[in-house]
Amino acid sequence: MVANLFREERLRLIMEMVYEKKKVFVKELADKFGKSSSSIRLDLAELESRGLINRTHGGAIIKTMGDDYVIRKNLLRLRDETNKAAKDRIGKAVLDLISDGDSIMIDGGSTTYCVGKYLKEKHGLTIITTSYHMLPILLEIQDAKVFLAGGLIYREYEELIGDITINSLQRFNPDCVIMGIDGVSLDHGLTIADPPIALIKRKMIEVGKKVIIVADSSKFGKVCLMHMADFSGVHTIVSDTGVPGEFIQAIEETGVELILV
Repeated sequence: MVANLFREERLRLIMEMVYEKKKVFVKELADKFGKSSSSIRLDLAELESRGLINRTHGGAIIKTMGDDYVIRKNLLRLRDETNKAAKDRIGKAVLDLISDGDSIMIDGGSTTYCVGKYLKEKHGLTIITTSYHMLPILLEIQDAKVFLAGGLIYREYEELIGDITINSLQRFNPDCVIMGIDGVSLDHGLTIADPPIALIKRKMIEVGKKVIIVADSSKFGKVCLMHMADFSGVHTIVSDTGVPGEFIQAIEETGVELILV
């Protein structure tokens, strides 16, 4: 039995079971998680409302859809080695969207790290980050003010999470928010694999004046457990030229600026 989980943790484990077995039953889930059948049915209803499963009599099956599921992200050190050239181009392109003296809020990730490497070319920045992985390169920017949000250390991704982090972010109103994403779907918008990270990203979007998403083309057509924002919730998406044509047209029709490098 797997007990004493937060609900989002349980939802992710249920999704892993559905993804692996293609179908699950209410009784087996109730036994596994030590929950009542009614609680499990509510969990399945929630996953169905997110467009991730189809409920059936007594259980649920995986939803047939064009998007690929992303249940868990790779560790940060592994993601650093994938699509390196595209991520570097994306990082450099973001500089054109930033002015000297701007205040920037940036989270951790392999693509945002590439943005961080180029921020030294700007002057007088104020930088707020939730990523202690980013600190070494941010501290190299001699004339920048750097704020590290407090919070619980999330070792897998070298991020800070939790209520303390959210309260820290609430104190700022940055000119620009720069963040990565795990999935970009025409049907489901922008999604995140890890619930604790999704909560931080939502707060960043809430406090920022302008939101820039950085994501290489491998993220397009993917859908994850946690919905973070619709396209209307962001201003600019920076990616590479491998983005499929149907995404280019659909995103531009929403009014979001799409920059491909």
